[in-house]
Amino acid sequence: MRSTLVGCWVVVLLVGAAEPARAQFSFDARRAGMGGVSLTRDGTLRRYNPAYRAVPDHRGGGRAKLTIPIPLGLLQALKDSAAFDVHASYFNAFELVNKVLNPPLYLEVKKAPIPSNDVTFTVGRNALVVDLGKAQQLVPTDEIGFGNSSRFLDLGIGLHGLHVGVLAFLQEDVGFTLGDTLRNFLRNADSARVRTRYFVNVDGKGQGGFAPTLSYAGRLAGGAPDADDGFYVGGALHYYFGVGYGRGTGTGGFRTGDTLFAGSNPVTPNVDALVYTSNAIGKQFGHGVGGDVGFAYVAGPFELGVGANDIGATLTWKDTQVRRLFYDTTSSSIKDSIVLNHVESKTKLPVSYVANVAYRMGQGITLGADIVNNGRGTAEHVGAEVRFGPLAVRGGVARDTRKKVEFGTGGGLRFGPFGLDVGFWTHSNSLSNTRGVTMGTSLSIY
Repeated sequence: MRSTLVGCWVVVLLVGAAEPARAQFSFDARRAGMGGVSLTRDGTLRRYNPAYRAVPDHRGGGRAKLTIPIPLGLLQALKDSAAFDVHASYFNAFELVNKVLNPPLYLEVKKAPIPSNDVTFTVGRNALVVDLGKAQQLVPTDEIGFGNSSRFLDLGIGLHGLHVGVLAFLQEDVGFTLGDTLRNFLRNADSARVRTRYFVNVDGKGQGGFAPTLSYAGRLAGGAPDADDGFYVGGALHYYFGVGYGRGTGTGGFRTGDTLFAGSNPVTPNVDALVYTSNAIGKQFGHGVGGDVGFAYVAGPFELGVGANDIGATLTWKDTQVRRLFYDTTSSSIKDSIVLNHVESKTKLPVSYVANVAYRMGQGITLGADIVNNGRGTAEHVGAEVRFGPLAVRGGVARDTRKKVEFGTGGGLRFGPFGLDVGFWTHSNSLSNTRGVTMGTSLSIY
């Protein structure tokens, strides 16, 4: 039996199980071909390591001034768009979610296998079995979730290593855990039971604001003024103004009645959550202090750097309101009540960091590796590039935030100030345990 409605519902529930590998690869096909590692002193290093504000670009001109992705995947997506008609018999909700998890900017040369969304039902007066078939493997046994800590704006002016400016920050963290009864119902085709609660635990937080910043980056010791060699340090002090903060924690689901398929009310919604809200835009700000530190060491062909952001960043919110949402069986409606009002609460920004190493050998060979944590998981990348005049050959390997090993390879041609690059990489951010392969193309201007 094919059920589009049930298929969509199950996929929405499981979408967090295939957490997108955010920022694992940039729009630069060169970086994708090296497994996600960056061999230039680009925005990633300068974002997480304040010392790199003082490190000059490579004198060989390895960093492009502008990289423009060539979106071949959009043509593929337009061709496949008819498959997403929810009223069509061939509609597959799993395929639609895979498109959400892998935005079709680049071309999918090998798609991850898509489980069938055929669902078999066994129905009785006090029994309901939903057999998801191959899709059962997608039902998570541990917490699923997503999150990130980002700085989407950083403006300011600098003079002799000093930098004064303001940055805007945003942090979100959401997690879901299936209750035992619901997990067994979906993963093990266990029959639904009477007088039983089926639920999902939810815990989510989001906060954002801006921070005036005073920072310094400079070379403490090293070679000649016109050389890159040296020991560089950097640090920044932020005073955070929190504009908005919210958190929700609790459970949501339903409870079965005395009989599954009889009577006027076989199931009853079950919702019980605490919602923390604070400082809506235009009201009192949250306040906190934190900082960034980093260093970079360059000695001829060798380069090493370590940097960390938002150290000690704890925000105090003076006017927090705690509300409780619950389902009232008497009135069959969601009730909302204030538990606490005008109380103080504290939140933390997660520490994010980067550690990188690179070695530039003769004959145009460059090796590199990095470890990056954006506030919710660590990803590791190792890659290499070999140049033969205008031709470059690349390769790399990575382990993403879900501890999945991925591979990359590619190459490029450079003609004066222009470069055309192609990169292939595998990915596991799909509703499948099998890797897919994506091809990225980009045009660089040096």
